Amino acid sequence: MIAYSSDFFVNRLVKEWLKHERLIIAVDLDDTIIPYNPELTDSCKEVVALLKECESIGTVLIINTARQESKHESSMQQVRDLGLNPVAINKTPEWLDLPFGKAGKVYANIFLDDRGGLATTTMQLRRALEIVKHMREQESIKL
Repeated sequence: MIAYSSDFFVNRLVKEWLKHERLIIAVDLDDTIIPYNPELTDSCKEVVALLKECESIGTVLIINTARQESKHESSMQQVRDLGLNPVAINKTPEWLDLPFGKAGKVYANIFLDDRGGLATTTMQLRRALEIVKHMREQESIKL
């Protein structure tokens, strides 16, 4: 088994990203990428910047929010206005081929949520991104 990192979770992200040439990221909105509390404005900007960089090398972005369904379309637009490209909200897209089905919770390789260890998950995602970019650069040098 190839180890790209000593952190199991970073290693798993890298393997999945390389195998599928994309990563599925589920992201919360309020206080994760859209500041609700003013003291989290900088944190939200950092997460948005990280997601943009991830999108540039291959991701599927799914919004995972507790907002009411009546606010979903405006929420999608808020995220687009940040320069991100979400494909779905609170569901796994039908076109995404998963070997184990789509019933139940949203499927993602990583979940980013201010209420669920955001500092740790963004650090892991950032490290996985660095490794994948480096590996792709090395591959292009070989060609």
